[in-house]
Amino acid sequence: MPSTIIRCTALTAAFVLLLGCTATPAASTNTDCPPAPRRTLSVALYPFLPDSQSLFFDIEHSFERDYPDVDLQIIDLSSNYYNEDDPQAITNTDAQVYELDGVFLADFIEQKRIQALPMELVPPANTMVPVAENSAKVENEWWGVPHWACTNYLFYRSGDQLESAGTLKDIESVIGANHPPDQGLLFDAKGKSTLGELYLDATLDELGDLSAAEPYLLDTSLLSEATANLQRAISLCDTGMCRDSDYHEATSFYARQFARKRGRALAGYSERLYYIALEQRESCQKGECLDPEDIEMKPLPLSDKGSHPFAWVDMLTISTTCDETCLPDATAFIAHVTSAAEVRRSLLPARYGVPPRYLLPARADMYTDKDVLAEAPLYSKLQPALSSAIPVQGRNLNARLRAIGKKLDDDILQP
Repeated sequence: MPSTIIRCTALTAAFVLLLGCTATPAASTNTDCPPAPRRTLSVALYPFLPDSQSLFFDIEHSFERDYPDVDLQIIDLSSNYYNEDDPQAITNTDAQVYELDGVFLADFIEQKRIQALPMELVPPANTMVPVAENSAKVENEWWGVPHWACTNYLFYRSGDQLESAGTLKDIESVIGANHPPDQGLLFDAKGKSTLGELYLDATLDELGDLSAAEPYLLDTSLLSEATANLQRAISLCDTGMCRDSDYHEATSFYARQFARKRGRALAGYSERLYYIALEQRESCQKGECLDPEDIEMKPLPLSDKGSHPFAWVDMLTISTTCDETCLPDATAFIAHVTSAAEVRRSLLPARYGVPPRYLLPARADMYTDKDVLAEAPLYSKLQPALSSAIPVQGRNLNARLRAIGKKLDDDILQP
């Protein structure tokens, strides 16, 4: 009988202690109560963005402020996102949420690495620019929420004759192979992924659509017109530029050269504008460098037939290992980071002196957002290139393009 009383007394004391930690108004301030464990959510974000570490810091703190019971762990894959032979490639990383470049989407679906989006994450009609929506869907099923887009532009000064250049031949006639120093074309033509993408761009410009290009997306069956056109574009660079490995590793190099008026034109992604503005703000005397607002842009033509721009789309996807416990947190994170407020904040860093990142948002409303345009007016010039951009998907596409890039670099393209 006494032992029964002791057991009952101990159970009563434990219940009172538990009640004090969980059910009383003072629980949140009771220093004797252990903190509730936080749920971990692992996320592999796309790493190649301007000022990415600050952006990831802001994303983490913004999300955890709204969801304090979740410990967001962002995986940094900036050392080797695309190299599938590397342990830190996106293909070899375990995460609950993946931000996938669309070049990997077909493979992740086929390998059952990701699950279709839950209905609550499917974007309403016309929320995303068309190329983003078409890149994130397979057979009308959504697999990711689009976040960013990437397409190649030709940047040049306002009033330049390049304004009327709609083909590669037109660019050649304006710049010329024997141009004066610092009057050539600036662009990065090194690296397996970079060259594979440029080849795809040139092939689509030549053939017009992905189905026609598909037979030529193997390193054993390259389209000769596309490789020749890439060499023509490289021939417009100043001696020693465009095919330099050191300059390739320095992400902002060519944009900063253009800011300093050391090139007639610049080819590359929209975020080159961030580096141009950063150079002007931080490193130039007044009037020494280009003002970003004096820059014009158009889709880059890599054919005498003009430009048929395509776009890569980075999208947030959910791993098949994310179970019913993980799914609410993954859903909350994706909805949070792709919301209008968060995308706007990502485009416009709140730190003094930092220019707009000039990433291409997948959200259509950002291109007419008054707050965005007030600080980043060039979005009105960037948007038209996306309106007719070709969506790109394909099995084993990353590996195929990198193999093409290696062959171009080693065997075909000249300095």
